[in-house]
Amino acid sequence: MLKRTADFTHHVWEAADQVGRSAPRIVDQILRSVFPNTTDAAEAEGASRMLRTGCIAEVKRVLHSARDGAGQSDFGEIDTSFLSFVRRLRRPSYFVPERDEEVSVKELIADPAQLDAARRFMRLKGMECLDEADRLDRLYEAVMGQGSAETAAPSHVGVATTPGRPGSLSPSEVA
Repeated sequence: MLKRTADFTHHVWEAADQVGRSAPRIVDQILRSVFPNTTDAAEAEGASRMLRTGCIAEVKRVLHSARDGAGQSDFGEIDTSFLSFVRRLRRPSYFVPERDEEVSVKELIADPAQLDAARRFMRLKGMECLDEADRLDRLYEAVMGQGSAETAAPSHVGVATTPGRPGSLSPSEVA
């Protein structure tokens, strides 16, 4: 199994060099050659879209990890004034919607407009997660009989809050 994973990872990076770091483009490039029998079976059973979707998720996981087992990035190529920020990042690349692909941190630093696009996209995804957590809080409180699903306020006890966010409690209100 580990050899297959390594082979798949190798194919992902090889395709990324050809088509860029767009997971859908990479999957479209490699799916049939890497998994010919699975692709045929998925087509025969009407599951091509599901196979492609799953492969896209796996390619994204590969793209979010460091290439060839390397660390965050080659720190020698990054201006030392940014190193303290870069070392705190959890990924070596981030999605830039305008390019429809992952872009390395080194490239983002070199192009502030792309860095801005990546940070805005990441923040939008974070806001979507917080909104969904608020909806789950309301459902939880309704299920527990603490209020109706329509009027229950979010419960942030034991959860980090986002100051200034509507419906969010300040740290002093949580304690």
